[in-house]
Amino acid sequence: MMWRSIAAYPDCQNRSAIAQERLTQAYRDVFCRKDESTEIVLADLANYCGFYKVPPIGSPPETLLVDQGLRAAFGRLFSFLAMTDDQLAALEGAARREAIADSEKGLI
Repeated sequence: MMWRSIAAYPDCQNRSAIAQERLTQAYRDVFCRKDESTEIVLADLANYCGFYKVPPIGSPPETLLVDQGLRAAFGRLFSFLAMTDDQLAALEGAARREAIADSEKGLI
């Protein structure tokens, strides 16, 4: 079995605008559906990656580097999405509620 990727598409191998459009559409197909599962997963990922968190003062450099990497990974996903201001605010609120639940009730 060969797993599909942008590199496997003949029109996309040169990393052109066609490749960018195809990749953007793939992200949106997965993460821009208007259903409960998509919202739950995006909120969980934003929380897990610390996208809306500020590291505490005095955090060790190694921790800051890991945190920065996690935020960058979510930032890549986030860069492909087209969300309204209301959706952005709702996602941030959901991620923050997840962070509070993690601190009060433990991690899932």
